[in-house]
Amino acid sequence: MDTVTQDIGKAKFRFKGDLTILILVGLLSAISIIVVYSTGGTKVLHHLVHLVFCYAGLFFFYFLDYRKLVSNFAFFGMLLAAFLLIVTCLSKAVRGVTLFGHDVQTFYLIGLLVIIFLTNYIGRRYNSGQIELTSKQMNYCMGWLLVFCAGIAALNMSTAIILFATGMVIFYTGNFKLSRLAGLMALVVLVVGLLAIVVLHGADDGSSKIGRMGTFVNRLEYYFTKENDNGYGDQMILARTAIARSGLSPAGPGKGVIKNRLPENDTDYAYASLFEETGLGVGILVLVFYMMIFYRSWKISRETKNAMGALLSFGLGFWFTCQALVHIGVNCELLPATGQTLPFISSGGASLFVSGCAMGLLLSVSRKNLEDNAKADPRSMFIRRER
Repeated sequence: MDTVTQDIGKAKFRFKGDLTILILVGLLSAISIIVVYSTGGTKVLHHLVHLVFCYAGLFFFYFLDYRKLVSNFAFFGMLLAAFLLIVTCLSKAVRGVTLFGHDVQTFYLIGLLVIIFLTNYIGRRYNSGQIELTSKQMNYCMGWLLVFCAGIAALNMSTAIILFATGMVIFYTGNFKLSRLAGLMALVVLVVGLLAIVVLHGADDGSSKIGRMGTFVNRLEYYFTKENDNGYGDQMILARTAIARSGLSPAGPGKGVIKNRLPENDTDYAYASLFEETGLGVGILVLVFYMMIFYRSWKISRETKNAMGALLSFGLGFWFTCQALVHIGVNCELLPATGQTLPFISSGGASLFVSGCAMGLLLSVSRKNLEDNAKADPRSMFIRRER
């Protein structure tokens, strides 16, 4: 009897989330230690502390019931996101706020809170039996997305684009009318185009530029013209050279040369630094890891019977993977230069912590799926799940 009781007690602590995602996150984190140690030396100690907080956030949200958390705190999270956006726009820090002498990036947390709010708002209405959203409800969601993307774009255009794309994916998955989505896309393209014209005109006549929009336009101009008179292409040239230098003959961990000239070589250009020292094999493997996480998030979404959980898991998976693909695309000069970190590999406390929380929510959805299936059919607990 005591043995049976002990076995049942142990079973309660068995990991019930998507084990594949947890393993992939662990592998990416292990790679990050190599990257940060290679580029920063003693900086790896701070990185290890950040990883501890990252996994604390991951398991904290994994053990919570995402349905209660999202339903009860989504609106307050939106208010927090609005507060953070205002403070960030008023702050002297480039992409965040200054706390205790350190710049803390806030846009990742803002993006996560916006995704949670949108998926909760749409999902709750479908869960209540509503067949489709009304025009007013769709406009409400799209309006909030535009407000936050516009505020973020003033300081970080790439982050705003990724959040907007994630919102569009959530809306499409939530059965928004295609005509409305097309109209929203046309409006955004028009506004961004007009702002770019204003910025270019301001550069010609010496007037002030709008936020960091000038930097975005200059990098975009280099990407299409390859003219580097103003130096905005230096980072991309060095990153591309680091990748091209490696190929099938990597320099080896800690032996990279070009990475030492790369600015932000452990954050915005972590992939180029990793590629130079580990080569094509590891570079492709990292890309595969991110695509596998996206596939698993899609699979979790398909298996979720709760509309809010389905939208949340797919939205988080897309948002997370999109960040990674943009970072890799920039490092390979497939996209214009931006300031995106590589999730779970780049150093940085805020980005790592938010990534951990996002994956924790995703794992919470997968855990509740398993528990719901077990309630419907207890025998499913004894059937080996497909991985």
